[in-house]
Amino acid sequence: MNKKIYLTPISASIAFSLGLSGCSLFESEDSTTVVPVDPVQPADVEGTASVDFNVFVSGKAVKGTLRGAELVVKELKDGELVDVAYRSNLETVEKKATAASEAEAVAQAKSQIVSDSPASLVTADDGTYGFYIDQQFSGALYITIKTTKTSGFIKCDALLGCGDFAEANENDTNSNSKVDFNEWYQDDLTLNVVKEITAQANRQARGAEGTTKAYTANATIFTTLASELLQKVSEDGGAIDSDSVANASLNTLLLLMGPEATKDAVLLTGDISLGGAVDFTNVTAEDTIDAGTLALINVASTIQNIASSANDGSSLESVLTTLKQGVGDGSLKDSNNEAVAALATTLQEEVNKTATVFVAIASGDVEAIKEALKEVAPELGEDALNELAEKAKDARDQAIESGATDENALEDAAEDSKKAVEDLGCQGDECDTDDTSLINDSLAELQTALTQAQEQFTTLNQSYTEQNTVLGTVVSLGEAAESQEQKEAYLKAADDFVAALANLNLQQNVTALVSQAGQLLTSAQGLLSLTQDAQGAVTNSQTLVTNSGTLNTNVAALITAANAEREKAIAAIDDAANAAKVLAEAALERAQASEQTFNTSNAEVSALFTEATSQFAAAGSDLAALETALATAENAVEKFNTLNALTDGFLTDVNTAKTRADEYVAVATDALKEGAEQLLADATLVQTNVTSGINNFKASEQGIRALRTNINSAVDTARGKSGTDKLTSIAFVTKEGADAVFNAGEVVYDVVRDIWDQNLDSGSHNGTAPNYPEWTYRYNTETYEVELTNTQGEEHILANAQVNSGATSKIILTWTGTLKSTEGQTVQVKSSDLAECERWALDVVAQPNASCSVIFVDGSITTIEDARNFDASKAQTFNIVEFVDGQYGFDGTLYSELTSTDSAGNSIPLFVDDAIEHASIVVSGTTEGLLFTADFELKNEDNNDDLGLAKIMLNEFNGYVFNVDLVDTDGPLLGDVTLYNDTTPVKVGDVIEITNGFRVTYNDGSVIDYTDIDFLGQNTN
Repeated sequence: MNKKIYLTPISASIAFSLGLSGCSLFESEDSTTVVPVDPVQPADVEGTASVDFNVFVSGKAVKGTLRGAELVVKELKDGELVDVAYRSNLETVEKKATAASEAEAVAQAKSQIVSDSPASLVTADDGTYGFYIDQQFSGALYITIKTTKTSGFIKCDALLGCGDFAEANENDTNSNSKVDFNEWYQDDLTLNVVKEITAQANRQARGAEGTTKAYTANATIFTTLASELLQKVSEDGGAIDSDSVANASLNTLLLLMGPEATKDAVLLTGDISLGGAVDFTNVTAEDTIDAGTLALINVASTIQNIASSANDGSSLESVLTTLKQGVGDGSLKDSNNEAVAALATTLQEEVNKTATVFVAIASGDVEAIKEALKEVAPELGEDALNELAEKAKDARDQAIESGATDENALEDAAEDSKKAVEDLGCQGDECDTDDTSLINDSLAELQTALTQAQEQFTTLNQSYTEQNTVLGTVVSLGEAAESQEQKEAYLKAADDFVAALANLNLQQNVTALVSQAGQLLTSAQGLLSLTQDAQGAVTNSQTLVTNSGTLNTNVAALITAANAEREKAIAAIDDAANAAKVLAEAALERAQASEQTFNTSNAEVSALFTEATSQFAAAGSDLAALETALATAENAVEKFNTLNALTDGFLTDVNTAKTRADEYVAVATDALKEGAEQLLADATLVQTNVTSGINNFKASEQGIRALRTNINSAVDTARGKSGTDKLTSIAFVTKEGADAVFNAGEVVYDVVRDIWDQNLDSGSHNGTAPNYPEWTYRYNTETYEVELTNTQGEEHILANAQVNSGATSKIILTWTGTLKSTEGQTVQVKSSDLAECERWALDVVAQPNASCSVIFVDGSITTIEDARNFDASKAQTFNIVEFVDGQYGFDGTLYSELTSTDSAGNSIPLFVDDAIEHASIVVSGTTEGLLFTADFELKNEDNNDDLGLAKIMLNEFNGYVFNVDLVDTDGPLLGDVTLYNDTTPVKVGDVIEITNGFRVTYNDGSVIDYTDIDFLGQNTN
């Protein structure tokens, strides 16, 4: 029987495969072995990668300035630093590679482009750097700038120096072996900055000179701390985007600088790398000096001081490492890390000193700078003080001359920044970047800055429009010029126009506005992530960015056109000698106008100085006369500042006139020679006179500023004396008013204790105050109404009470009454409102519009009578008080808080035998037309009142504060008289307690005893 063979699909495919390949699953003895043939490999594929390096990233490395520092660029990705393609020049790079696939070949070519990137770059002498990255790159760059003890240099920006040179060094300019302010030195320091980069959508787009987009990435101590936070974000898988950059920037400023300084530096809250890179030793036209920037300079300089003066081997790098740890942990001033907390404390102490010196530097008064330096560094010798003060003054002058600020703006910024750094760092809720108050305040600061920038744009745009009109006039002159006379007029107009544009600094100002607009937009976008209220600021900032960019382009075109028009005018005059003549005459005319302006203004400054000197000499100690002299001196300084800002322009004019005259003489024909030489003589005379005059003018600066300083000091002292004279009425008010109210309070508390001790039945009851038998009372247990009457006088008190139960219960009273002081003054306590007093007791309102008393009972009670079973821990009272007769009037409030301790200082209940009572008292109001606030600390022991602290503030009198404290428990009260105006607090006298009053030794050396000043009836020495 024949068998059929059926092939399944699988078996068939195997069979066909074997047959086609000449192979068999089995070999017979006579079969031939077949050798397998290797499969054919496909040919390698070529791939090409092309990268346009036309996105420019630039910045400045500043601690002081870092020059010759190594710069390394990486990409921050998933917490790791990876290589990234970049170049030092704008270029397009193409690489080819071969691989099994085109994709693999392209990847290899791209890898080659990355590996060909520079290993590192080096910062320039001014600390600047720049490089180009791939137009298509999108991610976060991590830029590191590093110096060591053997490579790169750091400019010392610390006023008190940066340590010592280890050996003789060419950078030790004064050969004192110390690294002084404004000297270069070498040390280990690493700065970092993280920069978010977005890919460019259009590869073919080309801007000016081929750059498609530019990013600013400054490297400072502050960007280094922010980089620490951003690296953690990346490590945790977070994105480095505008929100995370803004959050890191804001957190860094809050943690290190505190809320107030953060508001001043609001333009950096969106991206801290956009600014703050200002070295005060060398401020340039690209910099801007404001309160926020000065606050950053103060802190950076102080960090250097701390590192340089430490005796524990600390270095700048180690101090920065400690700060990184604190910022990374989210706390500095309240850190659990002892090293971080100690550094925060030291930083606060030292930055106050630095800021004080900066205020003096901003004044431009060398003597004031020296005095400030003496306060913070008494060990400095006279020669060192003189040299350092002059260096600081030179740095200040350069900042002004660069256009980064002006005299008035710098002084205001110094004062504002000093206030801002008085409380560095943040604690608790202050560190919350979502804090509504912080966000709103920051947005308000941003809106203010935005409004000012918009106004600046309007001014600059108007100036551009006006100058563009002038250009049109010049062009018209050129088009109409046919005769020689017309051509010469055309050239003069063109030359005057170019000179006028240069004096306006239009291009410089617009460029600065463009930079500021970018900062405003970034800051607004950062705030937008916190509040939608910032949307308007974002929109307006974007508009300003667009408008200022357009204006910048227009101004550049205007300047180019102006110069081209002048060249055209020169070419229109066939005779070179005549062209030189016109240019020389135009320059001389401008120089002579500058000379006249200078002489007139200089004479005005000199006259004001003479007048102020005379007024000061005649004023003596008369406050009004001194204030008149001060106004004149300040006017002299103001006029000096205004004229000083113009002197560079004047010198340019006279030097140009001299140069043009020399050029004219060189090409003048015989017919023109005599006139050319006369013109040269005139130009030389103007140059000599103006140069000499300006030198003498600048030499007078110190005398003018010193006069203002001296008069200002005399005015402050006179104001201090006048303020102290006014304490007589305040002392009477505080003594008599407080005495009457406290006596009444003692009676009320005595009656309340009597009520709860008696365990009264319900209804009305009558009684007598146990410790004040002249006072009788009527009490209703249902309504909690208490009426008290002094049977020996005209005093009467009506009180209502309620009980708020809780773990700590409160007996709340509101009361009115007519009282008598020991001197017979009638004192009215007004405004009874129990509901308002309850709100105050519950902290719903900070200050009640009623007279209230609250007794805090340590236990749960439902009635006043229940309090007998518990202790009272403290009592608070707030009273609305008016004096209705007597020698002095008063209308205001009196607040007090009463507690008790035993002789060892341990807290004990109120109203117990042998208790030492402590009262904190605030009296605030108006007497004799004088608004004041008085804080006191009073101790009563054995029925004797001892004053431990008195602080009297005259709220509307030059910020006057009389402040004394019990420094030594066995000694007299000691303190000072200080003026707190809108400027730095100025101490004008030292105070010591004497019998029946106080003795004040004022700054001018005068000593005055103020007797019969007894604020609260305290014992006197």
